[in-house]
Amino acid sequence: MHSIRKFEELNVGDELQPIIKKMTQEKINKYVSTAEDYNPIHVDEEFAKKTPFKGTIAPGYQSMAYISELMAREFGEGWYFGGSLDVRLTRPVKPGDTLVTRARVVEMKVDDDVKRLICEVQITNQNNETVMAGTAGARCE
Repeated sequence: MHSIRKFEELNVGDELQPIIKKMTQEKINKYVSTAEDYNPIHVDEEFAKKTPFKGTIAPGYQSMAYISELMAREFGEGWYFGGSLDVRLTRPVKPGDTLVTRARVVEMKVDDDVKRLICEVQITNQNNETVMAGTAGARCE
């Protein structure tokens, strides 16, 4: 089990341990079923083949969940109570993609005794193409 990171253990420039996930159509189907998001671009291969994507794609919030997983692992309650996320989708995620989720500390501050940090976050695919990028913030112990 990974221990929650302490503010004093971190420095601007530190890279957090990445998360690597393989996207599959089965994962997409389960995710959209749970979210009750039945957009055919995610689940209907015949429909999706006729789109500019030429096949199904994962919903953006499914990839965002990988960022949330990384931040929760590193900061626990500091992510759940006081976390922030600002990302943009830059490329679709398709079944078969291997995704690497990374975070790097870019800012650390203390305001009114509340320790907070901002991380630059990025998800890349197996071709090292960015599929999502932005920032995530969390309170820190």
